[in-house]
Amino acid sequence: MYLARKGTALNEVGRGERYGSAEEFLQMNGMNVERRPIESNSPSSLGGMPAAITDTGCERELNEDRYAVIESSSGVAWVVADGMGGAAGGELAAQLAIDAMRRHLESQSYREVESALRAAILEANRVIVLRRQNPLFSAMGTTVVAAMFRGSEIALAHAGDSRAYLIRDGAVFHLTQDHTLVQDMVARGEISAEDALKHPQAHVLTRCIGSEPGLRIDTTRYWVTPTESNQSQGVDKLALLSDGLYSLVSDAELGAVISDLEPQRACVHLVELAKSRGGFDNITVAIIPLPGSLSDSPPRGEGYRDAGFVRKDADTEEGVPLIWRWLTLVWVVASAAAAVLVLAAYSLKKFA
Repeated sequence: MYLARKGTALNEVGRGERYGSAEEFLQMNGMNVERRPIESNSPSSLGGMPAAITDTGCERELNEDRYAVIESSSGVAWVVADGMGGAAGGELAAQLAIDAMRRHLESQSYREVESALRAAILEANRVIVLRRQNPLFSAMGTTVVAAMFRGSEIALAHAGDSRAYLIRDGAVFHLTQDHTLVQDMVARGEISAEDALKHPQAHVLTRCIGSEPGLRIDTTRYWVTPTESNQSQGVDKLALLSDGLYSLVSDAELGAVISDLEPQRACVHLVELAKSRGGFDNITVAIIPLPGSLSDSPPRGEGYRDAGFVRKDADTEEGVPLIWRWLTLVWVVASAAAAVLVLAAYSLKKFA
Protein backbone atom coordinates (compact mmCIF):
# COMPACT_ATOMS: atom_id res chain seq x y z
CA MET A 1 0.00 0.00 0.00
CA TYR A 2 1.33 3.42 -0.95
CA LEU A 3 1.31 5.93 1.91
CA ALA A 4 1.95 9.63 1.48
CA ARG A 5 1.59 12.35 4.10
CA LYS A 6 0.19 15.67 2.99
CA GLY A 7 0.17 18.77 5.15
CA THR A 8 -0.04 18.62 8.92
CA ALA A 9 -2.57 16.90 11.10
CA LEU A 10 -5.39 19.02 12.49
CA ASN A 11 -4.86 19.07 16.25
CA GLU A 12 -6.29 22.32 17.47
CA VAL A 13 -8.75 24.78 16.00
CA GLY A 14 -7.58 28.36 16.22
CA ARG A 15 -9.21 31.60 15.16
CA GLY A 16 -8.06 34.16 12.64
CA GLU A 17 -9.06 37.68 11.66
CA ARG A 18 -12.59 38.32 10.42
CA TYR A 19 -13.73 40.79 7.79
CA GLY A 20 -16.81 42.92 7.42
CA SER A 21 -18.00 41.68 4.03
CA ALA A 22 -17.23 39.20 1.29
CA GLU A 23 -16.06 41.99 -1.01
CA GLU A 24 -13.70 43.41 1.63
CA PHE A 25 -12.43 39.92 2.33
CA LEU A 26 -11.62 39.43 -1.36
CA GLN A 27 -9.82 42.76 -1.70
CA MET A 28 -7.69 42.31 1.42
CA ASN A 29 -6.64 38.76 0.59
CA GLY A 30 -6.24 38.87 -3.18
CA MET A 31 -8.16 35.62 -3.60
CA ASN A 32 -8.70 34.17 -7.02
CA VAL A 33 -12.43 33.78 -7.68
CA GLU A 34 -13.66 32.61 -11.07
CA ARG A 35 -17.20 32.78 -12.35
CA ARG A 36 -17.84 30.80 -15.50
CA PRO A 37 -20.33 31.68 -18.25
CA ILE A 38 -22.64 28.84 -19.21
CA GLU A 39 -21.46 26.81 -22.20
CA SER A 40 -23.49 24.29 -24.16
CA ASN A 41 -22.01 21.37 -22.20
CA SER A 42 -21.98 23.16 -18.85
CA PRO A 43 -24.53 22.98 -16.05
CA SER A 44 -27.56 25.26 -16.19
CA SER A 45 -27.64 28.76 -14.76
CA LEU A 46 -30.47 27.77 -12.43
CA GLY A 47 -29.24 28.64 -8.94
CA GLY A 48 -26.53 31.00 -10.26
CA MET A 49 -23.39 30.71 -12.35
CA PRO A 50 -20.74 28.14 -11.39
CA ALA A 51 -17.81 29.55 -9.42
CA ALA A 52 -14.51 28.45 -7.90
CA ILE A 53 -12.01 29.92 -5.48
CA THR A 54 -8.60 28.98 -4.09
CA ASP A 55 -6.71 30.56 -1.20
CA THR A 56 -3.33 29.97 0.44
CA GLY A 57 -4.83 29.95 3.93
CA CYS A 58 -3.37 31.44 7.10
CA GLU A 59 -0.25 29.32 7.70
CA ARG A 60 1.16 28.15 4.37
CA GLU A 61 3.59 30.18 2.28
CA LEU A 62 2.67 28.46 -0.99
CA ASN A 63 -0.68 27.52 -2.45
CA GLU A 64 -0.31 23.91 -3.59
CA ASP A 65 -4.00 23.69 -4.55
CA ARG A 66 -5.22 24.22 -8.10
CA TYR A 67 -8.56 24.25 -9.87
CA ALA A 68 -9.42 24.36 -13.56
CA VAL A 69 -12.26 24.22 -16.06
CA ILE A 70 -11.31 22.24 -19.16
CA GLU A 71 -13.49 22.43 -22.26
CA SER A 72 -13.05 19.79 -24.95
CA SER A 73 -15.01 17.82 -27.54
CA SER A 74 -15.62 15.16 -24.86
CA GLY A 75 -17.30 17.57 -22.43
CA VAL A 76 -16.56 20.21 -19.81
CA ALA A 77 -14.46 19.11 -16.82
CA TRP A 78 -14.20 20.89 -13.47
CA VAL A 79 -11.08 19.83 -11.57
CA VAL A 80 -9.73 20.44 -8.05
CA ALA A 81 -6.22 19.20 -7.18
CA ASP A 82 -4.34 19.39 -3.87
CA GLY A 83 -0.60 18.98 -4.39
CA MET A 84 1.94 17.59 -1.94
CA GLY A 85 5.69 17.63 -1.72
CA GLY A 86 6.23 21.10 -0.24
CA ALA A 87 8.81 23.40 -1.81
CA ALA A 88 10.17 20.41 -3.74
CA GLY A 89 7.09 19.80 -5.80
CA GLY A 90 3.69 20.28 -4.16
CA GLU A 91 2.80 23.43 -6.06
CA LEU A 92 4.18 21.94 -9.26
CA ALA A 93 2.37 18.60 -8.86
CA ALA A 94 -1.17 19.98 -8.96
CA GLN A 95 -0.37 22.21 -11.94
CA LEU A 96 1.34 19.35 -13.80
CA ALA A 97 -1.71 17.16 -13.27
CA ILE A 98 -4.15 19.76 -14.56
CA ASP A 99 -1.94 20.62 -17.54
CA ALA A 100 -1.65 16.93 -18.45
CA MET A 101 -5.41 16.47 -18.20
CA ARG A 102 -6.01 19.53 -20.35
CA ARG A 103 -3.58 18.41 -23.08
CA HIS A 104 -5.08 14.92 -23.15
CA LEU A 105 -8.71 16.04 -23.31
CA GLU A 106 -8.01 18.68 -25.94
CA SER A 107 -6.14 16.22 -28.16
CA GLN A 108 -8.46 13.21 -27.83
CA SER A 109 -12.15 12.60 -28.50
CA TYR A 110 -14.14 10.07 -26.51
CA ARG A 111 -17.63 8.71 -26.98
CA GLU A 112 -18.19 8.27 -23.24
CA VAL A 113 -17.59 10.95 -20.64
CA GLU A 114 -16.48 8.49 -17.96
CA SER A 115 -13.82 7.01 -20.25
CA ALA A 116 -12.57 10.48 -21.16
CA LEU A 117 -12.20 11.60 -17.56
CA ARG A 118 -10.51 8.38 -16.42
CA ALA A 119 -8.05 8.50 -19.32
CA ALA A 120 -7.18 12.14 -18.59
CA ILE A 121 -6.43 11.41 -14.94
CA LEU A 122 -4.35 8.36 -15.84
CA GLU A 123 -2.34 10.57 -18.19
CA ALA A 124 -1.76 13.01 -15.32
CA ASN A 125 -0.62 10.08 -13.20
CA ARG A 126 1.83 8.95 -15.90
CA VAL A 127 3.36 12.43 -16.11
CA ILE A 128 3.87 12.75 -12.36
CA VAL A 129 5.19 9.20 -11.96
CA LEU A 130 7.86 10.08 -14.52
CA ARG A 131 8.67 13.37 -12.80
CA ARG A 132 9.13 11.55 -9.49
CA GLN A 133 12.11 9.73 -11.00
CA ASN A 134 14.03 12.95 -10.37
CA PRO A 135 15.29 12.76 -6.74
CA LEU A 136 14.33 16.41 -6.25
CA PHE A 137 10.68 15.51 -6.83
CA SER A 138 10.53 12.05 -5.25
CA ALA A 139 7.83 13.18 -2.78
CA MET A 140 5.68 14.82 -5.46
CA GLY A 141 2.02 13.88 -5.74
CA THR A 142 -1.45 15.35 -5.82
CA THR A 143 -5.03 14.49 -5.07
CA VAL A 144 -7.66 15.09 -7.71
CA VAL A 145 -11.43 15.27 -7.80
CA ALA A 146 -13.14 16.04 -11.09
CA ALA A 147 -16.59 16.21 -12.61
CA MET A 148 -17.11 16.10 -16.37
CA PHE A 149 -20.36 17.23 -18.00
CA ARG A 150 -21.83 16.37 -21.39
CA GLY A 151 -25.50 16.68 -22.09
CA SER A 152 -27.43 15.05 -19.26
CA GLU A 153 -24.52 12.89 -18.14
CA ILE A 154 -21.95 13.63 -15.44
CA ALA A 155 -18.83 11.56 -14.79
CA LEU A 156 -17.17 11.87 -11.39
CA ALA A 157 -13.63 10.70 -10.63
CA HIS A 158 -11.18 11.06 -7.77
CA ALA A 159 -7.96 9.88 -6.16
CA GLY A 160 -6.89 10.99 -2.69
CA ASP A 161 -8.89 12.98 -0.14
CA SER A 162 -10.30 15.87 -2.18
CA ARG A 163 -14.06 15.40 -2.15
CA ALA A 164 -17.24 15.81 -4.17
CA TYR A 165 -20.53 16.64 -2.46
CA LEU A 166 -24.12 16.89 -3.62
CA ILE A 167 -26.11 19.64 -1.92
CA ARG A 168 -29.88 19.28 -2.17
CA ASP A 169 -32.25 21.54 -0.20
CA GLY A 170 -29.62 22.07 2.49
CA ALA A 171 -28.81 18.36 2.86
CA VAL A 172 -25.28 17.20 2.06
CA PHE A 173 -24.44 13.89 0.39
CA HIS A 174 -20.87 12.58 0.03
CA LEU A 175 -20.26 11.38 -3.53
CA THR A 176 -16.67 10.25 -2.96
CA GLN A 177 -14.84 8.23 -0.33
CA ASP A 178 -11.39 9.36 0.82
CA HIS A 179 -8.36 7.26 -0.06
CA THR A 180 -6.75 7.69 3.35
CA LEU A 181 -5.48 5.51 6.17
CA VAL A 182 -8.12 6.84 8.57
CA GLN A 183 -10.96 6.24 6.08
CA ASP A 184 -9.89 2.59 5.96
CA MET A 185 -10.07 2.62 9.77
CA VAL A 186 -13.57 4.14 9.62
CA ALA A 187 -14.65 1.45 7.14
CA ARG A 188 -13.41 -1.23 9.54
CA GLY A 189 -15.33 0.38 12.41
CA GLU A 190 -12.20 1.21 14.38
CA ILE A 191 -12.90 4.96 14.63
CA SER A 192 -15.81 7.29 13.84
CA ALA A 193 -15.95 9.68 10.89
CA GLU A 194 -15.79 12.62 13.33
CA ASP A 195 -12.67 11.25 15.01
CA ALA A 196 -11.02 10.70 11.63
CA LEU A 197 -10.58 14.45 11.01
CA LYS A 198 -8.64 14.85 14.28
CA HIS A 199 -6.63 11.64 14.02
CA PRO A 200 -2.80 12.07 13.98
CA GLN A 201 -2.71 10.21 10.66
CA ALA A 202 -5.63 12.06 9.11
CA HIS A 203 -3.55 13.27 6.18
CA VAL A 204 -1.90 9.97 5.26
CA LEU A 205 -3.08 9.00 1.77
CA THR A 206 -3.35 5.45 0.47
CA ARG A 207 -3.87 6.59 -3.13
CA CYS A 208 -2.99 9.73 -5.08
CA ILE A 209 -1.85 10.92 -8.49
CA GLY A 210 1.78 9.94 -8.96
CA SER A 211 1.79 7.23 -6.30
CA GLU A 212 2.19 4.26 -8.66
CA PRO A 213 2.06 3.50 -12.40
CA GLY A 214 -0.99 1.23 -12.09
CA LEU A 215 -3.15 3.71 -10.17
CA ARG A 216 -6.82 2.80 -9.72
CA ILE A 217 -9.20 5.70 -10.35
CA ASP A 218 -12.67 5.63 -8.75
CA THR A 219 -15.27 6.79 -11.27
CA THR A 220 -19.05 7.07 -11.14
CA ARG A 221 -21.70 8.02 -13.69
CA TYR A 222 -24.67 10.23 -12.90
CA TRP A 223 -27.44 11.85 -14.88
CA VAL A 224 -29.47 15.02 -14.39
CA THR A 225 -33.25 15.05 -14.64
CA PRO A 226 -34.12 18.52 -15.97
CA THR A 227 -35.92 21.09 -13.80
CA GLU A 228 -38.47 23.50 -15.20
CA SER A 229 -36.87 26.85 -16.02
CA ASN A 230 -39.24 28.75 -13.72
CA GLN A 231 -38.31 26.64 -10.69
CA SER A 232 -35.37 28.40 -9.04
CA GLN A 233 -35.74 26.64 -5.70
CA GLY A 234 -34.42 23.22 -4.84
CA VAL A 235 -31.70 23.16 -7.51
CA ASP A 236 -29.07 20.49 -6.87
CA LYS A 237 -25.51 21.77 -6.58
CA LEU A 238 -22.24 19.91 -6.95
CA ALA A 239 -19.29 20.99 -4.78
CA LEU A 240 -15.64 19.98 -5.21
CA LEU A 241 -13.47 20.65 -2.14
CA SER A 242 -9.93 20.26 -0.91
CA ASP A 243 -9.41 19.09 2.67
CA GLY A 244 -8.37 22.58 3.74
CA LEU A 245 -12.04 23.51 3.63
CA TYR A 246 -13.98 20.47 4.82
CA SER A 247 -11.57 19.90 7.74
CA LEU A 248 -12.75 23.18 9.26
CA VAL A 249 -16.33 23.53 7.98
CA SER A 250 -19.01 21.01 8.93
CA ASP A 251 -21.42 19.33 6.52
CA ALA A 252 -24.30 21.26 8.06
CA GLU A 253 -22.52 24.56 7.42
CA LEU A 254 -21.64 23.54 3.88
CA GLY A 255 -25.25 22.64 3.16
CA ALA A 256 -26.64 25.87 4.59
CA VAL A 257 -24.18 28.21 2.87
CA ILE A 258 -24.26 26.55 -0.56
CA SER A 259 -28.07 26.30 -0.52
CA ASP A 260 -28.67 29.87 0.63
CA LEU A 261 -26.09 31.81 -1.40
CA GLU A 262 -25.33 32.00 -5.10
CA PRO A 263 -22.09 30.14 -5.93
CA GLN A 264 -19.65 33.06 -6.00
CA ARG A 265 -20.73 34.42 -2.63
CA ALA A 266 -20.91 30.90 -1.19
CA CYS A 267 -17.30 30.22 -2.26
CA VAL A 268 -16.08 33.41 -0.59
CA HIS A 269 -18.11 32.81 2.57
CA LEU A 270 -16.82 29.24 2.99
CA VAL A 271 -13.18 30.29 2.57
CA GLU A 272 -13.69 33.12 5.04
CA LEU A 273 -15.22 30.67 7.51
CA ALA A 274 -12.31 28.21 7.20
CA LYS A 275 -9.75 31.00 7.64
CA SER A 276 -11.55 32.35 10.69
CA ARG A 277 -10.94 28.92 12.27
CA GLY A 278 -7.25 28.83 11.57
CA GLY A 279 -6.91 28.19 7.83
CA PHE A 280 -4.13 25.65 8.47
CA ASP A 281 -4.04 24.38 4.89
CA ASN A 282 -4.66 25.70 1.39
CA ILE A 283 -8.37 26.04 0.69
CA THR A 284 -10.17 25.38 -2.59
CA VAL A 285 -13.84 25.02 -3.49
CA ALA A 286 -15.81 24.85 -6.75
CA ILE A 287 -19.62 25.04 -6.77
CA ILE A 288 -21.58 24.02 -9.86
CA PRO A 289 -25.40 24.37 -9.95
CA LEU A 290 -27.08 21.56 -11.87
CA PRO A 291 -30.02 21.98 -14.27
CA GLY A 292 -32.16 19.56 -12.27
CA SER A 293 -31.89 16.61 -9.91
CA LEU A 294 -28.86 14.33 -9.83
CA SER A 295 -29.60 10.64 -10.29
CA ASP A 296 -27.57 7.45 -10.66
CA SER A 297 -29.77 6.28 -13.55
CA PRO A 298 -30.54 7.87 -16.95
CA PRO A 299 -33.74 9.89 -17.40
CA ARG A 300 -36.57 7.63 -18.52
CA GLY A 301 -38.68 8.09 -21.60
CA GLU A 302 -35.81 9.15 -23.86
CA GLY A 303 -34.06 7.53 -26.80
CA TYR A 304 -30.82 5.76 -26.10
CA ARG A 305 -29.00 8.86 -27.35
CA ASP A 306 -29.59 12.21 -25.71
CA ALA A 307 -27.49 15.37 -25.83
CA GLY A 308 -24.28 13.57 -26.58
CA PHE A 309 -24.42 10.64 -24.18
CA VAL A 310 -25.37 7.02 -24.70
CA ARG A 311 -27.82 5.41 -22.32
CA LYS A 312 -26.93 2.14 -20.67
CA ASP A 313 -30.18 0.36 -19.88
CA ALA A 314 -32.07 -2.81 -20.80
CA ASP A 315 -31.49 -2.19 -24.52
CA THR A 316 -27.82 -1.26 -24.40
CA GLU A 317 -24.61 -2.41 -22.80
CA GLU A 318 -21.69 0.03 -22.43
CA GLY A 319 -23.35 2.26 -25.02
CA VAL A 320 -23.64 -0.46 -27.72
CA PRO A 321 -27.21 -1.60 -28.60
CA LEU A 322 -27.62 -5.25 -27.66
CA ILE A 323 -29.33 -6.03 -30.96
CA TRP A 324 -25.98 -5.47 -32.72
CA ARG A 325 -24.20 -7.71 -30.24
CA TRP A 326 -26.73 -10.49 -30.90
CA LEU A 327 -26.53 -10.06 -34.69
CA THR A 328 -22.74 -10.22 -34.52
CA LEU A 329 -22.91 -13.39 -32.42
CA VAL A 330 -25.38 -15.02 -34.86
CA TRP A 331 -23.14 -14.13 -37.81
CA VAL A 332 -20.06 -15.64 -36.12
CA VAL A 333 -21.91 -18.87 -35.24
CA ALA A 334 -23.37 -19.17 -38.74
CA SER A 335 -19.98 -18.60 -40.34
CA ALA A 336 -18.39 -21.25 -38.14
CA ALA A 337 -21.17 -23.74 -38.94
CA ALA A 338 -20.78 -23.11 -42.68
CA ALA A 339 -17.03 -23.66 -42.45
CA VAL A 340 -17.58 -26.99 -40.66
CA LEU A 341 -20.06 -28.14 -43.33
CA VAL A 342 -17.70 -27.22 -46.16
CA LEU A 343 -14.82 -29.06 -44.49
CA ALA A 344 -17.01 -32.14 -43.90
CA ALA A 345 -18.18 -32.19 -47.53
CA TYR A 346 -14.62 -31.89 -48.75
CA SER A 347 -13.50 -34.75 -46.52
CA LEU A 348 -16.30 -37.04 -47.70
CA LYS A 349 -15.51 -36.30 -51.32
CA LYS A 350 -11.81 -36.91 -50.81
CA PHE A 351 -12.23 -40.32 -49.21
CA ALA A 352 -15.21 -41.50 -51.28
